[in-house]
Amino acid sequence: MKEKNNNQTFNRVRAELKANGYQEKDVTIPSGKSMILGFLYSLPFIVFGGLLYRFLLIERAHLSEIGGLSFYIMFIAIIAVSVVIHELLHGIGWAITSGKGWKVVRFNINAMLPSCACEVVLRKQPYLIGVLAPFVVLGSGSMLFVFVYPGTVSLLTLMVNFIAAGADLLIAFKVLKEGRCLIADHPTDAGYIAFYR
Repeated sequence: MKEKNNNQTFNRVRAELKANGYQEKDVTIPSGKSMILGFLYSLPFIVFGGLLYRFLLIERAHLSEIGGLSFYIMFIAIIAVSVVIHELLHGIGWAITSGKGWKVVRFNINAMLPSCACEVVLRKQPYLIGVLAPFVVLGSGSMLFVFVYPGTVSLLTLMVNFIAAGADLLIAFKVLKEGRCLIADHPTDAGYIAFYR
């Protein structure tokens, strides 16, 4: 029901823009493709963090045993906390840059994972702030965490947060290639619709 309402809002916005003379450009990415390309976009940051860890921090690392129930519980907890904070950061970015607060931010569950979408049309810069907020905050926070407390937990946190932000980086690069346009975040798919006039 909630997904249907989100799609109705999105379709209404599209119809209004088209009625005002805008042409749309669909820049949505299938989930499988966004996962693969997102991983590739995140890889340089993971490699950089891994190399820093290996050559500068390994001597004082707090290592946990890889394997066993406690490792998997820790790993699942890192993923769960990171994903929730990641989506909240998208929401905070769009709530602030839209100037309309939380009423234009929608949280959904897609394929058993939380996601966040902005329900209003934004210009490129405000949209990018919301898209990149998790990469900037969690990425830099993860790097800091590795330096302060190097070890298994911080390295896994770094990897999870950069991998989760990979699709965001992919979308951000696509947005940067756009000309002067308005952007409507897609309510369920990775990506957006760009509107030109």
